[in-house]
Amino acid sequence: MLCYVCSPDGAEQRRKRRKNNKIDARNLTSKLFNYLNGDKEALQLARVPTEAQEQLRLASRQHDQLVEERKRLGAKGNAMLLSQGFGSWSNWWRPKVWAQLSVLVPAWLLERLQIWVDVLKMLDEKLSQAKAGLAGACSGPRPKGVGALSQMQLRSEVLDWHFYSNRRKIACLAGMVPSEWSTGEKERRGSITKVGVPAIRRIMVEMVWRIIFFQPQYKPVQKWQEVLRGSNPALKKKAVVAIGRQLIVDLWRLETARVTAQELNLVMIDAEGV
Repeated sequence: MLCYVCSPDGAEQRRKRRKNNKIDARNLTSKLFNYLNGDKEALQLARVPTEAQEQLRLASRQHDQLVEERKRLGAKGNAMLLSQGFGSWSNWWRPKVWAQLSVLVPAWLLERLQIWVDVLKMLDEKLSQAKAGLAGACSGPRPKGVGALSQMQLRSEVLDWHFYSNRRKIACLAGMVPSEWSTGEKERRGSITKVGVPAIRRIMVEMVWRIIFFQPQYKPVQKWQEVLRGSNPALKKKAVVAIGRQLIVDLWRLETARVTAQELNLVMIDAEGV
């Protein structure tokens, strides 16, 4: 039996402000009929990962969840210090900073903070284990400046590079394509759509900042060199997004053997490289 998995679409139901099983079934069967009769835009088919792909993606997302939890608890402790007039302390639970706080902060406040220190230390330990596990699974060459952790997280979110047939689809997956409102001869483009996988967009932005430092000869970096050397932070962000959009396309071209690293002017390192 052939099964299709599609993403939900409730635009019509929201417009009419009516939703029930009968309406949903009628809309879904109508779109399925159109899809099977040649209208490939009628349904937005979802990517169904294999068990191995899902396990890797869960490991990657759990790592990100640990990072967010550490940020949340760290911010709570920092807010407590600020509320008592002791200022803002970065990584206040780490041994070196905690030793300094122990001299300045009263005992009652240290007692309250100690509760979170134990949890944050455990989170640090679990994060180190998660990073080591993901980075250790990285194999094959990668661009210099792209860490093993970032490489594995990107692979876990993309699932299968060969699933995408052209550069527009892989760029849309990251949500890094510009929005557009055009008609006739008038063309108007705005900020990026952010329609896609947020984790991929975050990973690509991190990659770009490292690529700028480690591989200044990369063609998109050269193209935006003047902006990157400038002092306007807003323009720099736009440049990073533009480079990221091209970088994910180039990585897709590399992974699917459409181009070589030499043609892209990228320096590659093996899995053991730094």
